[in-house]
Amino acid sequence: MEESHHDTPAAEPTLEEAEGSAPAACREPADFYTPAGRDGVGRFCRRFLDENALTATELLHHPRHQIGLSNTATFVAILTQAERAMDRKGGMTPLVNEIARLTRERLKEHPPPDFLSADYPGTAAELLSAGGFLGRFLLDAAITQHIAVCRNFAEKAEALLNLAETTEHPDALTPVERLLGEILLSDAGTASCARDAPFTTLIDLIVTLIATDRPMADDAPSVFRRLDVLMRRVPMPGLRDALAAAFRREMAKPACFTIASAGDMFGIEAVQREILALSDLSARLRDREGAYVGGARTEAALQRRTALLVNEDTVPEITRGRNFVQKLRILFVLQKMPLSPTAAKAVADYLKSFFDSRDFAGRLLDCWKDRNEKLKGLAEVQRLVLSSAFPDEEREYLGGQLDDIQNAFLRTQRVLTPLIQAKDDPPADTVLDIVRLAGEGAFCSGKSRLAVARVLYRHCHRPRFVRHVLLNAPGPKERLARANWLRQALGMVGVPFIDLSSHRVLVVDDEAGPRAFVTSVLQELGIGHIVTAADGQEALERFRADGAAYDLIVCDWMMPRLSGLDLLKQVRETRSDLPFLMVTALATLDAVKKALAHQVSGYIAKPFTPDQLEEKIFLVLAQKGFGD
Repeated sequence: MEESHHDTPAAEPTLEEAEGSAPAACREPADFYTPAGRDGVGRFCRRFLDENALTATELLHHPRHQIGLSNTATFVAILTQAERAMDRKGGMTPLVNEIARLTRERLKEHPPPDFLSADYPGTAAELLSAGGFLGRFLLDAAITQHIAVCRNFAEKAEALLNLAETTEHPDALTPVERLLGEILLSDAGTASCARDAPFTTLIDLIVTLIATDRPMADDAPSVFRRLDVLMRRVPMPGLRDALAAAFRREMAKPACFTIASAGDMFGIEAVQREILALSDLSARLRDREGAYVGGARTEAALQRRTALLVNEDTVPEITRGRNFVQKLRILFVLQKMPLSPTAAKAVADYLKSFFDSRDFAGRLLDCWKDRNEKLKGLAEVQRLVLSSAFPDEEREYLGGQLDDIQNAFLRTQRVLTPLIQAKDDPPADTVLDIVRLAGEGAFCSGKSRLAVARVLYRHCHRPRFVRHVLLNAPGPKERLARANWLRQALGMVGVPFIDLSSHRVLVVDDEAGPRAFVTSVLQELGIGHIVTAADGQEALERFRADGAAYDLIVCDWMMPRLSGLDLLKQVRETRSDLPFLMVTALATLDAVKKALAHQVSGYIAKPFTPDQLEEKIFLVLAQKGFGD
């Protein structure tokens, strides 16, 4: 009778909505079986459930558990509390009796089958075929009976995970996910599954399951390792919500992540470590958009805990005993944490007081002894500023302030002077020192990075530098590794790197001698693929066959059948971006104008030396790379 009326109960609040709020008003037996209804059963009967290692679902689907609850001394008190919370004075006793009667009748008419874990998919399909509320009830009852032999929450979780491993069908996984979530919602259930792990370890286990941002530790309890595998295999939003609620429950406890050491008389170091631990949790529980897993409730749980540590009076004390840059790091960590408005303002104001001080630059630079460490330190602080919680305009201003400090340091310490004033190619190792710093993120964005980029752009495409770094490599693997490192390091300051080994070049000249000369120079540079053509027409045919494959054309001007200028015109119809180097004995202004009119990348006048040709090749390739 009740079943037919409530086969499709109205949508109920989710676990997150129900947590901490008034319980759902249950007016019919079927209301207790909704997610919010089960949550209410779990909350009101928590003591009984924990003492007997039971969940709300098990209580609702097994007469023996229901009789056990009714025989407890606190049963009347539980009913009274539920009636008061739901504003249903005198209405709960008839409902509870009706649930017990219906449970007995359903299970008498449809006895739950015994089954092995491997048979679960078929059993679930068969029971769900009863349809609607009844089918779901019978499957929950069968699972309840299946785990009834387990002695504690951990054993039940293991048994449920055995079932989950046999199927990926959503309808079969849903009751398993719900039961696992109910176990973790219980303080006793979480402790059992975690083998009574200490507070810090338990928090890390829970957050690792929620965030899936790092592998579960090999020595983690079996239940948590298997949950990690399950949640990575199939989406488990309900279980994730239950874990978020368990995290909030644990965070409300007075336990700490760290303890004060014997030498930490005032507990300042312990507070600093506690704050860093909270900051790490805060970062792990945020998604890419900055929203917390579990929403505002998770943020509030972190905020409440942080409020005990951070306020207007404690902010200066938190950084006590640290040097200047360490204080900045701690304050920027604090700024990103969920703080009360008052605490957030206190942190921001204290941070700005450092930047506004007259000796800010000197105090900051004094934190490091080595020149390179000073550069890297300034860039680190700028990154902290640019990723901080300051408003955009303020971030830009403070970031510019650090860029100005570094730019002045580069000038006064003559860091780039050997490269800027070098008449000839500077030693390759001198260039490499700056490249290494670039790869380590040592330069502030702005004027400093631009100055470094100009110098490296100029010197890293010099033939001698390329020969020293790449062509002298002991083998192909080392050469590739060096090329990848250069590309990554130069990319940190926005400078393109040209790896010639991957380039395909078309050399066009009607005379065999000059054609062979150009080819030999390209081979010396390490060009990977060189194609030759004896005149413009042959070159055009090769280009039309596979024009996208070429990275550079080196072409003579005066040739039979098709001149270099006419070839340039044809190439530009389909490849306006292809570097084209014109080789000519006609270095007249008129000739140059004609070539420029058709977007020639560069030209070189005969006769030329290998070094001159190499310089031109790098020039036209670097122009294309920098444009990209």
